[in-house]
Amino acid sequence: MHPTVDKDIRNLVNKIENQHQHDTLLSLLFKFPQIFDTTQYNIANTSIHHVIKTIPHIPPACKPYPQPDKEEAMYSIIHEFLQAGLITESHSPYAAPAILVTKKDGSYRFVVDYKKLNLITIKDSSPLPNMEESIRKLGQGYKYFSKLDLKSGFYQIPINEADREKTAFVTPFGLYQFNVLPMGLINSPPTFQKVMNDTLKPCRQFSLVYLDDIIVFSRSYEEHMIHLEQVFSALSSKHFVLNPPKCELMVPTINYLGHTISENRITPMNEKIQAILNIKEPNTLARANKFIGALSWYRKFIPNFATIAAPIHAVTNLNKNDRRKFKWTFAQSNAFHQLKQMLTTAPLFLHFPVDNQPFILTTDASDFGIGGVLQQEVNGQLRNLYYHSQLMTPCERKYSPIEKEALAIYKRFARMRPYLLGRSIIVKTDHCPLCNIMKKTVRNARVDRISQLIQEYNIEKIIHINGRDNCLPDYLSRYPRD
Repeated sequence: MHPTVDKDIRNLVNKIENQHQHDTLLSLLFKFPQIFDTTQYNIANTSIHHVIKTIPHIPPACKPYPQPDKEEAMYSIIHEFLQAGLITESHSPYAAPAILVTKKDGSYRFVVDYKKLNLITIKDSSPLPNMEESIRKLGQGYKYFSKLDLKSGFYQIPINEADREKTAFVTPFGLYQFNVLPMGLINSPPTFQKVMNDTLKPCRQFSLVYLDDIIVFSRSYEEHMIHLEQVFSALSSKHFVLNPPKCELMVPTINYLGHTISENRITPMNEKIQAILNIKEPNTLARANKFIGALSWYRKFIPNFATIAAPIHAVTNLNKNDRRKFKWTFAQSNAFHQLKQMLTTAPLFLHFPVDNQPFILTTDASDFGIGGVLQQEVNGQLRNLYYHSQLMTPCERKYSPIEKEALAIYKRFARMRPYLLGRSIIVKTDHCPLCNIMKKTVRNARVDRISQLIQEYNIEKIIHINGRDNCLPDYLSRYPRD
């Protein structure tokens, strides 16, 4: 075993304080030294190879981009790739320009500009995993997590031999083509995801894959050891290699897809919040959209987000042709600073659902929006699980009050469907006429239709609450945000 591999494996367990767990995990890791061997590049033995399907075209060819200050670094990387078998010299009619991009640590990232090739490539519509659904899956009372990161993941995936010439790139030192999956191709992510899904298919009950991030989750230490061994075995069988410094093993809390996840709750990652706090006050439509877009990923944590964000949302509802109409006034500035303050003072967390406890879905509708909050009562306390609000369409705004309130219920069910299917649900509304829609026919075709659409859910009852007790969904409905 290479000394570097031995050191990397031991570093993976040096934070585990329990001696028994430390020793048994170390013993497990030493059973699979090959998946931690980063001393050389590795090409996996996968049944799925990347294919580049194109429309009829003339092969696009470009001249090399001049980067005289980085030529030596480029030459060194090309030599390294050739030695590793990642690339070969080429005589292809294709030629995309290669450049080096400086990373934060001063090293370089090798990048090929495949824009012209992507324009003639037939897009693979295979979806990536739904991030919200992936996060929700982790909220099932799991106590142990491990995060595995593949070493230069794309470079471990082979490319179909007939399509390799299409990946050709030009440098000051000549023309080369990839033998493995390069970054920058429009279909690289879906191919990579399909390969990983296929590799870890036997482990799908206790693992999640989002591109080169693998999460293993378990309810006990003993179970986690079994799960890790199965994942390691699956990766080893395909000759995949992990990146030990970026792996975390057997921890109670994990950072995943911008969130910090533990057994009972989910919070935004601190560094992601800090990145938002560092955004300067916008002076263009693009910057305003960037700010509100960054915040929107975490809006599910904040019950009154729509209220505060409404002024900014009002000026970001412009298309590119109207960007000259963009105006950032005191109202937007005030909202900008309030939102930043809210990120530092609000209790930004949501609870994960508890088994064997009914969900409580409280909804409300205003003249132009609908909102709702999903909760559970645990030990006499209401726990917030999810907030959401949205605008009604111009047509929906013409609905009668009972139709709007019924729409609020239906839309919340549709939005929170993964949470609600198969669970016992109590619906709360401040519109009394809706309380019996599941028991008898309503003399309103639209409301009756909605009652039929929500029959697939296990609704225990719909109960009426006073409007003054429905403050939170009322907030969300009056100040919605799509």
